[in-house]
Amino acid sequence: MSKLLIFVGENQKFDVDVAINAITSMSSVSNARRGDFIGAIFECEYSREGASTIIRIGPEAETITAEGLGDESLSFALELQEILLVDLHAIDMDYSFNLALRDFKSSDELKRAIASVGQQ
Repeated sequence: MSKLLIFVGENQKFDVDVAINAITSMSSVSNARRGDFIGAIFECEYSREGASTIIRIGPEAETITAEGLGDESLSFALELQEILLVDLHAIDMDYSFNLALRDFKSSDELKRAIASVGQQ
């Protein structure tokens, strides 16, 4: 399964407390847990229109991942961008795209951009 990787910039890290506060402030987030998990220091579930994804902050706080590339993952990424003051980028596990999240207003726009990059 592919993952959506959200990051600030090369060699930059998220402020963990700010990121967790932003994520847990979202009404669609549930089961938030902070700790020392395999591959994560924080995880939760994000739901949208009956679908859900697992969100994790990596142990080095360089990435926030969403499982899959479905509408719920894209919606999470855009909602996170709305809340955080820093510009966020999104890539997939294959590095087939690198998109600035601030450029998109909806998950449909983001989905079309991902699809068009994949066709090049």
